[in-house]
Amino acid sequence: MADNMHAVQARAIAAAVRRKTDGIPLLDDAVCSALLENRSGTCFFTGHRDILGHGTRDADTFRCALRDWLGEQVNWMVYQGFSTFLCGGARGFDLLAAAEVLRIRAAYHPGIRLILLLPCREQTRGWNARDLALYLAVLERAEAYYIQSDYDSDCMFRRNRLMADLSSAGVAYYDRSRERSGTGMTVRYAGKLGIPMVYMPLSEPETPADGTGEDTCGHG
Repeated sequence: MADNMHAVQARAIAAAVRRKTDGIPLLDDAVCSALLENRSGTCFFTGHRDILGHGTRDADTFRCALRDWLGEQVNWMVYQGFSTFLCGGARGFDLLAAAEVLRIRAAYHPGIRLILLLPCREQTRGWNARDLALYLAVLERAEAYYIQSDYDSDCMFRRNRLMADLSSAGVAYYDRSRERSGTGMTVRYAGKLGIPMVYMPLSEPETPADGTGEDTCGHG
């Protein structure tokens, strides 16, 4: 019975995502030009789809730390004058980052923008219900554009380069042992453009001397 209920819920979420994504336009020259004009106030995110454990932290613990770190970085970027955040809308880090921008916007900075630059209309094929539900929640509160309609082997690469081209700073979850990943290629491309990047530390932070470090993973 429970399995049937979960299957029904998964189909409902998938149908809701299809309805929402049917209305997403292609990125046109006018929007691209406007984003380029605001490049000095734009930051992009890049990171791995699979969030792994690092050091003594398992994947769930690291994901929690990553989310807290993202909130800190978004706040810091806003105080540095950034008002637009670009995200590729992929599973894992992208959706985590997008959700944090939305949380920070709702709580502290209502004027910031979250823009999803999506590679193609087939991006969510094969996603599980949990990822689709988060994707839908983000889409409901973000601007979104497809860079092209149909999938090809280079569409995600083009999306990643475009985000860097339109930004003057980047925030990344990058595991250098996965240097051949899309994230690895993106941070190297950003480096060639001279774009400063902020990286999530993969080593475990030291425990405060008083032992009162807070776990804020339950927020949002």
